[in-house]
Amino acid sequence: MKEERNVQLFRVGPCLFGTSSSIPDWKSEKLIPSLSHFLLSEKESLESKNKIIFSLNIKPEKDINEEDYSQYHQLVEFEWEGATCRISAMSGTDSYLITILAPNDTKEYSAYFHSGFATGTLSLHATKADAFVLNNILMMVYAFKTACIDTVLMHASVIKKDGKGYLFLGKSGTGKSTHTRLWLENIPGCELLNDDNPIVHFNKETGEAIVYGSPWSGKTPCYKNDSVLVGAFVRLEQAPENIIKKEGAARAFASLLPSCSCLKAAEELNNGVIETVKLLAANLPVYHLKCLPDKAAAELSFNTIK
Repeated sequence: MKEERNVQLFRVGPCLFGTSSSIPDWKSEKLIPSLSHFLLSEKESLESKNKIIFSLNIKPEKDINEEDYSQYHQLVEFEWEGATCRISAMSGTDSYLITILAPNDTKEYSAYFHSGFATGTLSLHATKADAFVLNNILMMVYAFKTACIDTVLMHASVIKKDGKGYLFLGKSGTGKSTHTRLWLENIPGCELLNDDNPIVHFNKETGEAIVYGSPWSGKTPCYKNDSVLVGAFVRLEQAPENIIKKEGAARAFASLLPSCSCLKAAEELNNGVIETVKLLAANLPVYHLKCLPDKAAAELSFNTIK
């Protein structure tokens, strides 16, 4: 008997992905409300089902037949927000395993992917950590699957002003959200597009870049299904005075690359991100702003890059 699945398709940035589950009444957007802004209608889903870049099937833990962990070798391990994530690959194949030990959960979550992250299965524990894990799995796989199609998921805060998007980059704690707040407070007509993980797509035909809102916006609930042409990138650095300088292409590349989500251990994906960043650095203005967290810094950056 064929398994009945609840299927949802989402358009995030220039790409579509799907989630499905045989769990009765399952809807990914109920577990992760930010996804609801990107959900396709039933008609749109039928028209677009063959255009998705990846699909993730969600199953309850009891229905998962786990594969042999010994077949996988670890590519990378990292920690964020109290969670530990490991990404592993099966030798000689394009199959991957993502495991997450979530905060306040004693057992790891496992997600198996095949065909280079095109299809995957995630088992949930029916705990509060389910939303955290599903949200981060979707964000990671989106970044991996778009790496080779001129698209990057960036760690940045984005202001929309006069039909252009201005992306503020920098290490955690450098004041990205503070600087965008200063724009919102002191420069009329500004709007926050995303505060943590916008998506940038480079159009090779026009030489322009588009920045999109996403379901992933850090601690700021800003999940806008909207897009705008990129006006400029600004790398922030805390300093005792406000100084801004436009960067050359080589320095611009070095400023942009660290802000792009990437699986460096997967050569093809890493090279895809590098090629996109080269295009962005060569075609878009990139500035370095040394600044204080004050009104004058916002006015200086706005008046320089507008």
